[in-house]
Amino acid sequence: MKAGKLVLIYAGLLALLAISATIAIQFPQWAMVALICAAGQALLVLFGLAQLGAHSPLVRFFALGAGFWLVFMFTLSLADLLTRGG
Repeated sequence: MKAGKLVLIYAGLLALLAISATIAIQFPQWAMVALICAAGQALLVLFGLAQLGAHSPLVRFFALGAGFWLVFMFTLSLADLLTRGG
């Protein structure tokens, strides 16, 4: 991978991180924008650094399965947290 592309991806990740941190500190009611920034960061990592677009469909399928598993586990954890009596 070329160094210029890595620098652009790194700069994009830092910019999205700065936007997310600013929103979290200054405007906590804009949570949807922070989620969009997080999705952008995930896409930069998956398609920029991991280069999922250049791999075979089998690799993409397993990456999708791993993402589904993460969402599933976070959903179960959140459901446990929200329904547990305190």
